[in-house]
Amino acid sequence: MNNSRLFAAALLLALPVAARAQTKPAPKTTTASKPATEQVTEVTEDLDPATGKVIRRTTRTTTLPAGTALPSGNGTAIAADGRATDAQVSDFFREKTTVGTLTAPALLDAYNRFIEQVRADRRGWKPADWTNAAAVLSSLNGRYDQVRANFVLDDKVTIRSQQAEFQALRTTRQISDQVSDKL
Repeated sequence: MNNSRLFAAALLLALPVAARAQTKPAPKTTTASKPATEQVTEVTEDLDPATGKVIRRTTRTTTLPAGTALPSGNGTAIAADGRATDAQVSDFFREKTTVGTLTAPALLDAYNRFIEQVRADRRGWKPADWTNAAAVLSSLNGRYDQVRANFVLDDKVTIRSQQAEFQALRTTRQISDQVSDKL
């Protein structure tokens, strides 16, 4: 029992460091030459696992028609705020899920199913799959922000540890890919 609480606390401490490695879209700006388009800038930061400092920052700017979503690598679109649509969440969970209507107990169950699915499927994932999973997590996090007051402390710790575990798994995969590219 003490070890699980210690592990959860360690994951909570690792969350801010791991969260910085996540892709963060910049705010949209409308171009002056074509008012019907907008430029979307996406910044990806890779962190040094030992120090937690940024070792590489990649910036990608894309010009899109106004009001469209930023495309991801596998042909599905993720909103510019990084959240998945209900259809994408349903595809991820393999059952119809409407994030905006989840109650606190249902949201806790959704986080549990999310991390279980990540654990089960992650070995075969490509970067686009990680991006889609991050978008699903972002949608769950958005709903969590809305209903946070309805959770007891233990449930909040459980959710934070699952968020941290996802970030740790994703960062581990990114580091593993970088190391294997250099071999």
